[in-house]
Amino acid sequence: MGPGQDMAEDARAHAAPAGEAPPGPTAWQAALLESRQRWRDFAVLAADLAFETDAEGRLTFLSPDSPLGWPAEALLGRRGRDLLTAPEPDPFALRHPVRDLRVWLRRPGGGSACLSLSLAPLHDPTGVFLGLRGCGRDITDDALAAEAQAAALRRAEALQGMVRRVRRPVLAPQMLEATLEALESALGCAGAAILDWPPGGGCAVLHRRGQDPAAVLPAIEPHAGLAGPAFLATPGGESVALLPQAPRGGGRQALLAWRAAGLRSFDEDDRHLLLAMADLLSVVLGNQAMLERLERLALTDPLTGLSNRRAFLEALERRLRRHALDAAQPPAQPGRRGAEAGGALVFLDLDNFKPINDCLGHEAGDAALVAVADLLRGMIRPADLVARFGGDEFALWLDGADAAAGAQRAAALLTAAPGLVKDLRVDLPLLSFSIGCAVWQPDGAEAPEALLARADAAMYEAKRTGRGRWMLAPPDPMPPGAP
Repeated sequence: MGPGQDMAEDARAHAAPAGEAPPGPTAWQAALLESRQRWRDFAVLAADLAFETDAEGRLTFLSPDSPLGWPAEALLGRRGRDLLTAPEPDPFALRHPVRDLRVWLRRPGGGSACLSLSLAPLHDPTGVFLGLRGCGRDITDDALAAEAQAAALRRAEALQGMVRRVRRPVLAPQMLEATLEALESALGCAGAAILDWPPGGGCAVLHRRGQDPAAVLPAIEPHAGLAGPAFLATPGGESVALLPQAPRGGGRQALLAWRAAGLRSFDEDDRHLLLAMADLLSVVLGNQAMLERLERLALTDPLTGLSNRRAFLEALERRLRRHALDAAQPPAQPGRRGAEAGGALVFLDLDNFKPINDCLGHEAGDAALVAVADLLRGMIRPADLVARFGGDEFALWLDGADAAAGAQRAAALLTAAPGLVKDLRVDLPLLSFSIGCAVWQPDGAEAPEALLARADAAMYEAKRTGRGRWMLAPPDPMPPGAP
């Protein structure tokens, strides 16, 4: 029903019954005013904004009195497009009817509102365009909720893709590399890195992807002790994200990601992904720490902290292989080390250890083994190797040593042995060593196991002939250059 029909209905409703005089002008005016007010109420209740424009798009009518928080008098006569937060779409430039057109309009004070507009053009009897008449509903809450859902979906899809890339590798180091690579490509980072602040001070880059982080490290140093994430800009204009980690075993680590100067900073979606990847990274770092611990346990004697038999022989094999390659170089080539780059393997077994262990207890026995380990550590150089083979057997590799150097070291061990166990009962024999020493020549072909067998045989010969002494193993029976 249109306004004209409504007014006719109002007139009939207010017409005088048959046989009575028609109402006067005042009654007709009241009926028209009531009808007008009714339609105004309907419009106000149905819409958050009602307006008309002239042919130039200037606002000529507004309802309610304060649309979107603006005083109506501040908007009347202004172009409607001045309220738009973006140039497109421009509903005030339309010349045809439209329904449910979504636009964002400015509020006073810097806010904005999303309205769903319905418009109808106005024409004079000759068809000339006179302006627009429209109304709109405020759907800001719905629009923001839809945008939040869309953003959450985008983040979930991006995160799912990144997690898939990280989960493909099996080992922790490759997973760390995949994490940094995923961040670099998904967020457009100039680089990403995992930082570590060891107890001794300084900052170490454990892993990195992309550019060298050296340029941004000075800017993040003041934030290294923060418990939560930090997003900042460097003096050079880079946008930086620093997300602390809590590695197992203590210490401080952090995920670092940065964008080059001139690019946008990390927005809410970026930060959500960074935080999610930081959580995943903490799991990867935890797995790596666990694997490193397991590897240390697999290669270390738990009581003394020395290398175990497996780790010693693997390291010795690498050492012998390198010396053999050096010895094979032409004499004139720089870096040749020659036969003096051989070494001596010292294999020792504790004498009189069992009485200490049986009479004084296992704690005393363990203390004696730890004391031997400390003694051996104090007698080696950085290039040497030391290990506990198990029980009361230990081994030393003296890099570059000959028979004389091996004999000197064996004699020093024999001298130090009796003082290793403190407060020893007078009825117990003193601790001593039986030592076998085997010299390795780089121009031979002796394998680590064969070298160890010669040193072991010499040690048992020393034990058989009276203990508390050392024996030098006969030379390698394999002639130099033999297959």
